[in-house]
Amino acid sequence: MDNPLIEYLLVIKSHWKIVLIPTVFITLLAALIVFFIIPPVFVSTSTVKYVGKSGSSFSSLLSGGGLSDISNLEDISGGSSSKDLSLMEDILTSRRCLEDVINKFDLMNRYKEKYMEKCIKRFRENILEISKNSKSGILEIKVYDESPELAKEINEYLIYLLNKINTEINIQYAKDNKEFIEGRYNSIKKELQESEDSLRIYQDKYGLAPDIVSKSVVSAQVNLESEIKSEELKLELLTKVLSPDQAEIKTQVAKIELLKKTLDDIKNSLSESDDFTLKGAPLKVMNYLRLTREVEIKNKILLYIAPIFEQAKIEEKKDVPSVVTIDNPDLPDLKAKPKRLIITLLSLIISFAILCISTIFYQMYFKKIIKEFKNHNNIID
Repeated sequence: MDNPLIEYLLVIKSHWKIVLIPTVFITLLAALIVFFIIPPVFVSTSTVKYVGKSGSSFSSLLSGGGLSDISNLEDISGGSSSKDLSLMEDILTSRRCLEDVINKFDLMNRYKEKYMEKCIKRFRENILEISKNSKSGILEIKVYDESPELAKEINEYLIYLLNKINTEINIQYAKDNKEFIEGRYNSIKKELQESEDSLRIYQDKYGLAPDIVSKSVVSAQVNLESEIKSEELKLELLTKVLSPDQAEIKTQVAKIELLKKTLDDIKNSLSESDDFTLKGAPLKVMNYLRLTREVEIKNKILLYIAPIFEQAKIEEKKDVPSVVTIDNPDLPDLKAKPKRLIITLLSLIISFAILCISTIFYQMYFKKIIKEFKNHNNIID
């Protein structure tokens, strides 16, 4: 025959018992194993949503300082929904979280694992399943186990640990921010005290008061320099939560450079002005105005950072849940795996295919090779 497919079918037809009987046996054996030997596995499902911002919303500290132009910092300091979901996933799959779960429910003995590392790996790969929905900010947690009650309890405990660990992270982050702001606050407070002491000593020595005209001339410089110092402090705070290549950092640097250029322009215009020039002012008045300006600048900076410092202290003490449970872990009543019918069907298809191929190869090729080999030996003899 010219068509090999027909030849294959004829071989299978003539040896159908060799193919069919083992196929039926293997299929029945697979069905027996999956239906009566392999225990069913249940899955407990829950969904949670992240409602808190990483680091106790550092943007709220900056906005608490009375700046009206940083309302858009919520996203850059707290992170987007995808970052929040990734953080929750990392917490749930962390060694600290899984070790706590394994020890609480004695899973090493239950899964007959000798080493913690292998038990953690098995839990991550076979027991815990996490899926994320970045658009809605929802995390779905699935826990598989032969006992539906245990699957539900493990799921509940995972949510508890997620809230606990994430709250600890937020509190530690807020504590670090508070310590940083406290250092700047104390430094500015000390500088203000030194400037006030210098002004007091100067007044005790010369008894001078600022001239109204001279004070009006430098008022613009005082306001601008105060704003520059405040913006520089804001830039320093932003660098704590952002990388240097972020657009917000570059915008803030450009803003400071523009303010400095404006200040230089004012100084140049004052030096060329006939009405408000300070060139003829007495040296004592100039020194007094300089000391007064330093006190005012330090005082404005202190007024800016004081509410931030107070807010940071409040954030440090916050201990509120940052994860809300939308669907509590359920008690499953339907088996999740093994997929018994699918496994049985696959066993039937695979065993039938292997036996057909083996029969065709043996009858058409292997027996022919053996026959030729025997004939060759007979010729030699």
